[in-house]
Amino acid sequence: MRKAAFLIAAFITISLAGIGCGCDGENPSVVLTNNGTGKADIQVKTSGGYTVNINNVQPGTSSASETFAPGDIVFTIAIQGVADPIVYTLHSASCYDYIVTVNPDNSVTSAGNER
Repeated sequence: MRKAAFLIAAFITISLAGIGCGCDGENPSVVLTNNGTGKADIQVKTSGGYTVNINNVQPGTSSASETFAPGDIVFTIAIQGVADPIVYTLHSASCYDYIVTVNPDNSVTSAGNER
């Protein structure tokens, strides 16, 4: 009887250990949603020092999801019809999915969800 109780307790402990965060230090992902007044071309400078360009994000659409190293990610967003590009810095962390949004007034905000 003791042996059976021990085995059941061990099984429950091992099973519960497998439940929890579905992410183990994975890089953050980012989607850009353009709700602004014109087409957006985005230059993304990652914390790893490389640059990625995401072009022709039309108003009312979103880019494909991109994965970057965690840390500060700098977005330089050129919006068609707006004189100056918008520079926005996202402070990203591992195991998060972010949405960076160009709002109808062409301001930029972001939201993140832990995986």
